[in-house]
Amino acid sequence: MTATPTVALSAVSIRPATPADANDLAALVAELDYATTPAVVANRLAELTAAGDLLLVAEYETRGIGLVHLHRTPFLHRPPDGRIVTLGVLAIYRNQQLGAKLLAAAEQQLWAWGCGRVEVTSGIPREAAHRFYQRLGYEPQSRRFVKARPR
Repeated sequence: MTATPTVALSAVSIRPATPADANDLAALVAELDYATTPAVVANRLAELTAAGDLLLVAEYETRGIGLVHLHRTPFLHRPPDGRIVTLGVLAIYRNQQLGAKLLAAAEQQLWAWGCGRVEVTSGIPREAAHRFYQRLGYEPQSRRFVKARPR
């Protein structure tokens, strides 16, 4: 069993993702059970940033060990919602407040963008994630219905 490396939060910087982060981001996304490659991640990162989204990386000792993907959804009838599309920390670095640090940075950016609220979607089976968000003040509010594109 591998020991969990202890990380001082002050040694972790939060910064915008760059194409050079593709390998680390692919590893993070894979740990969330979404298979991908660094090439796909680099292309998606370019698409997302061109569309106005922001991906922040938690960097520790030159390695990306966490990520948060931010999206702004405008509405006709109210201020925009900020959305946490993805939040993840490498498993060996979890339970050290890195997720909370990433979430705080995300909220700060989304409030700066003029968002009236922040939402996060978390898969039904991810109960530990649900507890994490609720500890940090998030409340379940609605049910989302999804239909996949026909093949």
